[in-house]
Amino acid sequence: MDFDKIKELMDDENQDDFQLPSSLEDLKESQMPIAKIRKTMKGEIATQLTGIVIFFAFPALVKMYELPRAVYLILMFVTSLMTLGYLAKMVWFLRRTSSVAQQTKETILRFIHDIKLTMEVYKTGIIAGSLLLPISVAAIFMGVEHRGADRFSEWFLLQMPTSTLLLVIFGYLVSCVCIYYITVKWADQLYGVHVRKLEEILKQMEE
Repeated sequence: MDFDKIKELMDDENQDDFQLPSSLEDLKESQMPIAKIRKTMKGEIATQLTGIVIFFAFPALVKMYELPRAVYLILMFVTSLMTLGYLAKMVWFLRRTSSVAQQTKETILRFIHDIKLTMEVYKTGIIAGSLLLPISVAAIFMGVEHRGADRFSEWFLLQMPTSTLLLVIFGYLVSCVCIYYITVKWADQLYGVHVRKLEEILKQMEE
């Protein structure tokens, strides 16, 4: 009788019957979306900081008239303050959730709560800062020296026909709606899908 062969068959059967408890499997599975959220957030912080540097360096690369240049720098300063505000919140979140390996039901609940709060600050900061972008873009395109010194001044002081003013207001409102929609979709694609995955895992753990 081949005892070695019988032993191998028994071992195979034992391995087939052995399964991790669902709670342990869920805890292990929960580490994946958490790690993805943290990785995405770190990359976005670096990207946003790089963007701030590029935006502030732009007037040094392109010759602009004084008024549009001043308006651009002031608006970018305000936008940068808003950006740094939600980036600070994201850094706080990363530090608070640094113990990714130690996962329990309570830590997952806390993680979901913290990421939702951080995302609200994130979306509010991006939307508020982006509402100034149309004016900054206008300052860039109308403020370069070869386009004429008075063009941006007339636009900025609203020295235009009523029909043109209405078109400008309508265009600004449309851009605001687009910025809001894009920001919400962007945040959902980056973080929302992973948060929903964590909530599903949490429900499985409670069953």
